Amino acid sequence: MKRQTPEAILAGFEKRVDAMFRAESGNPLVRAKKQKPLGPERGNYVRAYSYSIMAFAARCLYLGEMLDEANAALIENAQHYLDNPRDINDRDSFHWHAEIVMRLIEMYGTNGTEHPGRITKETEALALKPVWLYAKMCSWLSKAEVKDSQTWHIYGSENHHAMDFTVNWHFSKLARNLSEYRNLKFDDGATAEDHYRAWNEYFIAYCRERARKSLCIEMMSDGYNATLIRGFYNFYDFGDPPVQRSAGMFLDLYFAYWAEEQIGGHMGGGGARRKGEKAFYQNRDHGNAPLAWFYFAIGKQPTVNGHDVNAALSAYRPPTVVADIARDVKGRGRYEVRQRTQGLGRQGHSFPMVAVASKTPNQLRTDGGGILRYSFCDPAFILGTPMTEARPMSDWVAISAQNRWQGVIFAGEDDARIVPLVRPEDNKVVLNAQWSVQSKGSLITQKLKYHKGGAEMNVWISEKGLSAPVEKDGVVFVEAEGAWAAIRVSDGGFTWKDGSYTVKAEDGSTRKTPPGRIMALKGEYAPVILEVMAKSDLDSFDTFKAKVKGCEMSMDGAILRYTTIYSDLLTFDTSFEKTPTINGKPVNYAPKKVFESPFLNADYNSGIVTISKGKRKKVLEF
Repeated sequence: MKRQTPEAILAGFEKRVDAMFRAESGNPLVRAKKQKPLGPERGNYVRAYSYSIMAFAARCLYLGEMLDEANAALIENAQHYLDNPRDINDRDSFHWHAEIVMRLIEMYGTNGTEHPGRITKETEALALKPVWLYAKMCSWLSKAEVKDSQTWHIYGSENHHAMDFTVNWHFSKLARNLSEYRNLKFDDGATAEDHYRAWNEYFIAYCRERARKSLCIEMMSDGYNATLIRGFYNFYDFGDPPVQRSAGMFLDLYFAYWAEEQIGGHMGGGGARRKGEKAFYQNRDHGNAPLAWFYFAIGKQPTVNGHDVNAALSAYRPPTVVADIARDVKGRGRYEVRQRTQGLGRQGHSFPMVAVASKTPNQLRTDGGGILRYSFCDPAFILGTPMTEARPMSDWVAISAQNRWQGVIFAGEDDARIVPLVRPEDNKVVLNAQWSVQSKGSLITQKLKYHKGGAEMNVWISEKGLSAPVEKDGVVFVEAEGAWAAIRVSDGGFTWKDGSYTVKAEDGSTRKTPPGRIMALKGEYAPVILEVMAKSDLDSFDTFKAKVKGCEMSMDGAILRYTTIYSDLLTFDTSFEKTPTINGKPVNYAPKKVFESPFLNADYNSGIVTISKGKRKKVLEF
């Protein structure tokens, strides 16, 4: 079968979205269960309930069916929050779906851009009432200032902060033209018009700063990043031209960022906030997976989910160059990715939610380095790590230091991966757990003495997609579909453990990690060396094994010196004092480029981003 062009793939967006909605045509509303509060003094945990309402209403409104039921569902959802006002200000419920309500009103309300009147005037009026209660508390002009913060003051975590300002912007946009809200004062004394102007300016600055200084603090985190961008579709579809332009460029940058470090939708590269079992697999039903299907026909057709309604109904489409990068894994060849990432700063008060104006936000500092995201990408695998300075936890903002991820993903259908990580004591959250150095397909990593909540250093090896681990002279070898890997512990050895353990989620449910095998290190701070090479580079597994065995390793005091299978000399200070070196050069945690690869490039602080592949090219001028 002839391979479809990127243009043809993108042109199929409407057909794929339509098929998703029509697959559920005529189905009645199935409400997700309302759950009890996740902690004392909290509102009910009703995020899933509201998502189920939004999914049902969006499908009915899109298809023009069961409109009475859709209106009744939107009224029911709004009434729940009016009857349970504490739920409006709970960080895990209301602002996760409120921007979808406003999108549906924009498209199907009394002045809708698509099918006006499918949402009745009465439904529209009631649906906006809890949004007003949220915005009047949670939106204040000083939160939207840009002169001092440069948008790097983050209320809560990065994804919560973005959801919050999306809701605040969108409500002020609607309210300034509605007689019942136009002259009302928010809790800071300002009007909807005042807030709308401030949030417009803020959003443009926010997008510009991410292009200049780094895209995501919660770097390459599937669920959190997909949630971060969710409301940006509303800025694109309903914002004034400068806002729409900024939103479109941000989304272009985001999908280029995602595309170059994934194989078949399976995300690789150094990350953060991959909590619990999410370090060991990627959910192919949520996160970026539905977006990969909508835009690039990667993966499988999703079910209708409230989380993804904005993308499904938006006019935004990625540029063809991004579709080409996403789909043509083989054609991308072999390359390195280097990205500067923010994470240093002053920890603020994260919760209770953003309505507490007296609480200090997280304050990111952008005057130095701290993190170099590095990935080595081959059609057969992607190995990546966030190379960080060995700093105490007090230097980092927690959303950057939480559950940093490193490891290798392999091409294939089985989500095969090798993950060297410090296990969280509670099997869920650990902060500032390890540091590393990587060049090409060779990684050295070590547990940090500055960690918070860390147990033993583990190397997790998936059962699916990889051969059974074979140990020879202290080195563990595994084989993937298109690559080989070797793992060695520099000192003290390891013990084998079953790779499945139980993780308790925030809602009280328990989940198991996928089947696998664990190398549990005996030495708490013993470095781990991971070597990965594509089969296209060598003639046999035995040749790979011999090459690994021939790598020279020695200790010079506390300094580990290691020559990799790619003939690079790495030094790694196991006492945490000196910066690691690659071929004699210390790792540069503050490179001149914020994005650097064959496909995505930008100088630090320039705001001019180039996305390119072959003859295709797009320049984003933030």
